[in-house]
Amino acid sequence: MMKAKSWLVLAGLIFATSSTYAEVIENYTWKAYPGKGTEMLASFVEAKAIHEDMGASVSISMHGTGSTNQFMDYIMRWDNLEDWAKSLDMVRSPKGAARWQKFMGKYEEPLGEMVSSTGGGNADLSKTTDDFDGSYVYAVFVWEPKEGKQAEFLQSALEAEKLHESLGARVEVYLEQFGTPGRLHYVMMYEDYASWAQSTMQMGQSKEWAEMQAANAAANVGTMVSSMRGQTLVAQ
Repeated sequence: MMKAKSWLVLAGLIFATSSTYAEVIENYTWKAYPGKGTEMLASFVEAKAIHEDMGASVSISMHGTGSTNQFMDYIMRWDNLEDWAKSLDMVRSPKGAARWQKFMGKYEEPLGEMVSSTGGGNADLSKTTDDFDGSYVYAVFVWEPKEGKQAEFLQSALEAEKLHESLGARVEVYLEQFGTPGRLHYVMMYEDYASWAQSTMQMGQSKEWAEMQAANAAANVGTMVSSMRGQTLVAQ
């Protein structure tokens, strides 16, 4: 509980430094039942149209885990907390609820199961939903900061972001607010796998990156708890 509280205080301080709020994101990861991947994707596309009518920007991605199971991410974004709240209130309204009930009624047999949900804000207060138009391949590294080291860990992530972007990656840093509050999501994005490979080779040759990795390991301010790669199926 103390860890969650301290991280929320940190996030609050970050957001409070600007008159606007950072991009808000919610991510719902689903696992398709065998043989139901195509149908689940089609249902997501239909849900995307509804959510976008209610103010969200939506994209759909697929995990590249090498597994026979089909994991998909249903990702919703808003420019700020005010837009997020308006959108959710529209979903809760009688008109919105009726539209969702009609949609859900089409899928009496489940096509898959939701395996996780997370949400939070972008550490870069300048980012808006328009910055995420288009398709990407990407990797997500989820980190758990050590108790009392949240601010130090965030600073190290922002320093890594600058270096990785100089080596060809696009990086977004997210502070998780629900799901497992306190975690940091470090997202590395590329236009295609060729760009990813080129950037990775440059990192392997970077003395600055090697030194940064060694310093972070010695500081021991966080632990990576998961990682995955994926690609956009349906752009926002």
